[in-house]
Amino acid sequence: MIDSKNLTSQLQQWSCEDIYFSGNEYFDDIISNIQQAKQSVYIECYIFNQDKLGNRIISALTDAARNGLEVKLIIDGYGSLNWDAQQLSRLTDTGVQVKIFHPLPWKVSLYKNTIIRKDFFEKFIYLISRINKRNHRKLYIIDEGTAWSGSMNISADHLKQPTEQKPWFDCGIKIRGIAMTEIIDNFNEVWNQKSRIKFEISHLPFRVNNNIIRRQNKNNEFISLIESCSRKVWIISAYLAPSRRVVNALKTAKLNGADVKLIISHHSDVIFFPLISTTYYAELINAGIEVYENNQYIIHAKTILLDELAFVGSSNLNHRSFLHDLEIDIIATQPASLSLLNEKFRQLVENSDNISLSKLESLPWIHHLLGKLIWNIRYWL
Repeated sequence: MIDSKNLTSQLQQWSCEDIYFSGNEYFDDIISNIQQAKQSVYIECYIFNQDKLGNRIISALTDAARNGLEVKLIIDGYGSLNWDAQQLSRLTDTGVQVKIFHPLPWKVSLYKNTIIRKDFFEKFIYLISRINKRNHRKLYIIDEGTAWSGSMNISADHLKQPTEQKPWFDCGIKIRGIAMTEIIDNFNEVWNQKSRIKFEISHLPFRVNNNIIRRQNKNNEFISLIESCSRKVWIISAYLAPSRRVVNALKTAKLNGADVKLIISHHSDVIFFPLISTTYYAELINAGIEVYENNQYIIHAKTILLDELAFVGSSNLNHRSFLHDLEIDIIATQPASLSLLNEKFRQLVENSDNISLSKLESLPWIHHLLGKLIWNIRYWL
């Protein structure tokens, strides 16, 4: 069984790890680097909204393409549902290369931009069969030397809002180092829909699941790491609907003496998710696991602190990330990164409600009923 200490000793180290909790700072840094780029810009994201942030990035990408840079963009066909062929032309007419990951089968105008190389009928059948498979990754690579990843899509929702609406809580990371070569290769695998079969990737400081072997290895390693923890398992997750294996691993970590805490959002951008999350609370609390709901933010971060290391990425604690969606998670090991992530976790705990069984029992009966009904479709959520 692999544990966090052994994994840390095997990992290639990033030469740079910068942590962001501000969407404004995160995207200002990305846009500034796009504007200064000399060779290439590669972007992969689930949601690309054509709002004030999206338009800034569109402007930066089109300028880069006009200046002769190689600019590649992958967006998800469901996450970026509002895009059509005419809107894509804002990018493609300037030389930006755009691919759509699994557009909805009836969006025929996007077929020529799909990542798959099939004729019209084969594409339709393929997209019908893959309608639940999504690209949930968030990855920004500039000049093949620096990458940003984490929980932030291209959406103004992640920026500081001037209104009274609740701000979003996100976490992003900027990385540099020798493993950038492998990050770029993995982006190109998704771009070309052609996965290399590499069995030995445990030394790489990131995890992906873009083929069945990698997905299985990523999931198995995640379970093993949690079960081996003896100090802490601290998780911030936008959506709580874990598989039975994950629930059992959390309970094992608690039995091993680890401090197991989960922070999720009281209010979610997916309105029904708090209902399904509460169906897990009683079992977790009875096992001694502390569950916190934060009402200060809409929690959208996906960070996991396991003894000696941390994961910052796109994976949620739900069935979609475990079984269906493409994800990427960066492994942070530098003391400064771990210290900052630990401190932010403690701050969130202090400003969140610790859920008790009595609080759970006081919820209206309709809340419990709806939660149980939605729980039955958790495989698709």
